[in-house]
Amino acid sequence: MKRRLFALCAALLLALLAGAAEDRTFRRAQPSLNTLDPAFGADTSVNCAMSLLFEPLLEYDYTARPYRLVPAAAEAMPEVSEDGTTYTFHLREAYYAPDPCFGQGQRRQVLAADFVYGWKRLADRRLGGSGEWLVKCIEGMEAFAEASIAGEATDYAREVSGLQALDTRTLRVRLTRPNNQFLWFLTMAYMSPVPPEAVAAYGQHGLAEHPVGAGAYTLRSWWRGYEMVFDRNPEWHGWAGIDPERDSEVPFETIRYPIVKDPSTQWLMLLTGQLDFLEQIDRNNMELAIDPKMGLSPDLQARGIRLFTSPTLKVYYIGLNMDDPVLGPNKPLRQALNAAFDTARWEAYYRGRVKALNTVAPPHLQDALTTPFPYAYNLAKARELLAQAGYPGGIDPKTGAPLRLTLEVGNATQDTTESMELVASFLAAIGIKLELSVNTWQAMLDKIRRRQAQMFLMGWVGDYPDLETFMQLFVSRNQSPGPNRSNYINPEVDRLYAIAVASRNPAEISACWQQIQALVLEDCPWLLLHYALDFSLVNQRVLNYLPHNFPYGMEKHYRLRRSAP
Repeated sequence: MKRRLFALCAALLLALLAGAAEDRTFRRAQPSLNTLDPAFGADTSVNCAMSLLFEPLLEYDYTARPYRLVPAAAEAMPEVSEDGTTYTFHLREAYYAPDPCFGQGQRRQVLAADFVYGWKRLADRRLGGSGEWLVKCIEGMEAFAEASIAGEATDYAREVSGLQALDTRTLRVRLTRPNNQFLWFLTMAYMSPVPPEAVAAYGQHGLAEHPVGAGAYTLRSWWRGYEMVFDRNPEWHGWAGIDPERDSEVPFETIRYPIVKDPSTQWLMLLTGQLDFLEQIDRNNMELAIDPKMGLSPDLQARGIRLFTSPTLKVYYIGLNMDDPVLGPNKPLRQALNAAFDTARWEAYYRGRVKALNTVAPPHLQDALTTPFPYAYNLAKARELLAQAGYPGGIDPKTGAPLRLTLEVGNATQDTTESMELVASFLAAIGIKLELSVNTWQAMLDKIRRRQAQMFLMGWVGDYPDLETFMQLFVSRNQSPGPNRSNYINPEVDRLYAIAVASRNPAEISACWQQIQALVLEDCPWLLLHYALDFSLVNQRVLNYLPHNFPYGMEKHYRLRRSAP
């Protein structure tokens, strides 16, 4: 009760602040924000904030479907060598937002050397960021990463043969082998330029709170746990040709990210006009927001709210630890768990916000398998597989009691707890006892890294619109602490993956992805749950909003109809 009262009071305070805010302010809630350092850009909320402040070489064409890349900090798409390993980028003339670290004038041009420095920070294991995987494909970067922890301090003067600033505005990148995903990598905030002056002034870890970027917005203030505020950067090249005082539709001058974890509070803030955008409707509010035909309710329409529904690249699963002595060596048991999962009841529980998976990636992604999952819900088959696994009727022959399995969850909300109790009821139907272990998010991740989690609830958001972003989760070299959290090993998967990421033959690539999915689906290192649908709510005052699977920094495209003077 106290928590709910506090949340309502906070919402009221935000309402008062919102009433006094400028008309040209866009507001969206974020559940948490803990850093603004590009080297630590693993979290989706963090990426939303950082992509306002920083500009990498490439970005997504906002309106193009299917997705395609266009230049951002680069003035054009790169020149690529015939063998597909060398990329040459020419930078547009751009400047960092004014900052005291640059001394007198407080303004400096973005240099090719800043990309070299920023990407080396990703490989600096002493710094401990989360983006090394993006630059490991660059020639010489692996040696730099290993050297970073060999001495007393990382030597940023150490040459990386595949990463060179040929002059102030020319960057050349050479990969160890062709990589079809490399250009997608270059859209991420991780890959932004970092001026060495900022690190000299604020320290390697000081960038977490004092970002220095060349993006569309600058950071005005950050009250941790409460709100982050951004102002439009008038010097950003993308505003060329826009006159905010004359044009009828103008960019938002200010962006506010109130930090609100509770979905009920976010909902209340949207209804009272304190938010312009709600990324996802909470399950408990679906009946209030959506009519029986999956359209927007009349009440929300009357409030000037619009509904946008779109499939996402968000996949949710229960990881089955292949190192576990019970699950790891017993494929029929893992198959039985999947066959016991009642997808129809699961979709009903989420009230239309999720769809069942037939493979380990969303079905709308190119090359995702569309054939039925061989171990989809079938209780008779589940019981048969369980008997093959050595647990007839779910009984553990060692104890004479039902087989007990433990499922780890992190930061369990009421929705998480209830949904996992539903999973437990599915397994109970074949005689298995599922016990829930509730952790903090970090504690659960630690268990997974130590390979001590038998089963664990996990999700994965595709980093780019290429099936590889999901296939990498099953490559043996990516085992924990990497994204292959189930510690799955299949030499044939590794072989096919290596072919696919280097091949320039679309038919060969597609065939490899199809074979990998078939192998993984047979081995069942996951209990497949669902992929998500986004039901986003947007205030009618926000123009030019389009759903996007990679929405980071997209607020720069939003417009507001300017009031008549």
